[in-house]
Amino acid sequence: MGLFPAYRGIKIKPYMVNLRYFIFSFFFLLFSPALVYYGYLNFEKIKTLDIPAIVILVIMLVVFIALSIYLTWLSQERVFFFQVLERLSKLAYFLKENGYTYIKKIKTDSGTRDKIVFPVVYMKQNRYDLEIAFKMAGNKFQEKFKKIGSELETTFFMDFMEVQDDIKFKTYKLAYSAFLNRIKVTDVNYSDKGIQLMKNLYWNPVDDPHMLVCGGTGGGKTVLLRTLILAMSKVGVVDICDPKQADFVTMAEQKAFEGRISYQVEDIVSMIERAVVIMFSRYAYMRQKREENGDKDLKKFYEYGLEPYFLVCDEYNALCAMLDFQTRQRLDNAMGQFLLLGRQAGCFATIAMQKPSREDLGSKLQANINFRVSVGRLDEIGYDLAFGEVNRNKEFKYVKYLAGKRVYGRGYASVYGEVAREFYSPLFENGFSFTDEFNKVERRENPFNPLENPEAELSEEEKQALQEEMEAKEELQNGLVKKASSELVQELMVSKQKENEDDLVRTFAFSKELGVSAGSMKNLVDKLDGILDFEKEDNVVLLDKTQRDIIRDLFELKKNTTQNWSEILEDFPFDQYWSSSLWGGIPLFFISASWYNPAC
Repeated sequence: MGLFPAYRGIKIKPYMVNLRYFIFSFFFLLFSPALVYYGYLNFEKIKTLDIPAIVILVIMLVVFIALSIYLTWLSQERVFFFQVLERLSKLAYFLKENGYTYIKKIKTDSGTRDKIVFPVVYMKQNRYDLEIAFKMAGNKFQEKFKKIGSELETTFFMDFMEVQDDIKFKTYKLAYSAFLNRIKVTDVNYSDKGIQLMKNLYWNPVDDPHMLVCGGTGGGKTVLLRTLILAMSKVGVVDICDPKQADFVTMAEQKAFEGRISYQVEDIVSMIERAVVIMFSRYAYMRQKREENGDKDLKKFYEYGLEPYFLVCDEYNALCAMLDFQTRQRLDNAMGQFLLLGRQAGCFATIAMQKPSREDLGSKLQANINFRVSVGRLDEIGYDLAFGEVNRNKEFKYVKYLAGKRVYGRGYASVYGEVAREFYSPLFENGFSFTDEFNKVERRENPFNPLENPEAELSEEEKQALQEEMEAKEELQNGLVKKASSELVQELMVSKQKENEDDLVRTFAFSKELGVSAGSMKNLVDKLDGILDFEKEDNVVLLDKTQRDIIRDLFELKKNTTQNWSEILEDFPFDQYWSSSLWGGIPLFFISASWYNPAC
């Protein structure tokens, strides 16, 4: 918390409804001296109703009014200061017309009159976005203010980006002029932040694995895919599936992609199945390195010197339509495994389709594709499937022309589960050639592909064992135990314990850190013995990180309560510390209930 309240912008007042008229009046007043001067010079003629003089005066008046109207519009479109005034007026008008008002009685000499008062609402104009903050603390409109994002989006014709909550205010952020953040195809690169798609937008496959690209014909999907492939191929191996044999077949002749582009149905399904083999071979290599390095747990792929591996599949709808029942099962099984388990091994998929559908984009694919992009136009169902429940009330706008020019590559992008934002794919400039750029890409070897390295082939037993282990770990991370054996659970629990044991502190040293007496520390530790499993050395209690967090919070709680230690310990939420810090997502029912007994 700062020493001063945060600046939230300009407070909205009822008079602001008429700000647009004030702007008009401002420009009209600029012309009025000329009108007054002409009237002064021709006063006698006008007084005697001289027709030519009156006609000229009227023409001047009409011209000045027309110019004032035009300048009012132009200033609101081009000048930042007047843009702010116009949006203040629009927001005030929105509040008034939708009944977000109070009626305040004002006493006058002749009685009382009604005065319209707005709730506390602020507007702050930034360079590329607009923030509107609504006060929530006890406000009678607060329930409506919780769901007002889509209405603001429609009112301002902007893109609703996110909502921020604090103690008293709910702030909606709306983006405008997103096209100003558009970058060129040549500016797209893979960095620590991921693949840059706009000036302020990155896709980081490590944090948000796998991408869905959707959009109809002519929307810019192919250019976006080629741009992504160009960036991917500079940092890792890219395998490409092109079931329509349209956009990527010719790339098979280029050195970097030779043998890595499939376009026959059976070859495509085999490539996706082979991608799963590549993934498990990478896991086997990572396990080997973990044992050699003595790591307690499996690290990220790049920590073992591995480059990312990308699988790109275009026209997924068309591919699914070409398959018989058995082949479709093979595809679903392979793609499902790849999407579920690929992240830690550095294996990432990019799936492109014209229109998302429940038949082609099953629940397994839907749940594990984290980053979503649309270009061009989708229908309501398509947007719903692409961006999920959180965007159901969002108004997805289709913009065909911008500044009088045809727009390509415009759409929306989001991490799944977050609010979608306006997106412009990298700009394809005249003179740029993907063919020339792909020819410059150096071929990267893939030692985990059995077609390129026969020794990378794993036995069925090895694949099965790796699959079971990785699926079980994935389930444990999500709090499930369907496939997790008791041995694996125990292994992960021991691993977490070892991590905590690496940082042990004596109770006396910790009492000095907290500023409490050694006697108070010993008293509390004695009461916790039996609740917490303390490590001891020469009868001296050693505290791990989680135990120190618990004790620190207990002493803080004791300062603010009159309860004794027994009463405090009886209601203290020990499980929160165990679940978040010690067990790393392992279900609490694996922990013996005898560990916590306040009666001890």
